[in-house]
Amino acid sequence: MEYIEINHAEWPKMWDELASYKINAKDRLCINQGHCWEYMGSTLDHHHFRHANHPLTHKVEYIYIERARASVAWA
Repeated sequence: MEYIEINHAEWPKMWDELASYKINAKDRLCINQGHCWEYMGSTLDHHHFRHANHPLTHKVEYIYIERARASVAWA
């Protein structure tokens, strides 16, 4: 697992994709009772996010966003 820095080229793209999920309604953070989406790290294939108390579901949610290089690696 690697942790990419905020100035990495993938940083804004992965947060934009996270916000685009229907559950998030275009909100990158989804703040609820002091909790918001947390970036947990990245593998070669995915970025991992966790929300401890999502405002829509009121439970822990996980989202794994495919990295751009993962989709072309098999080609």
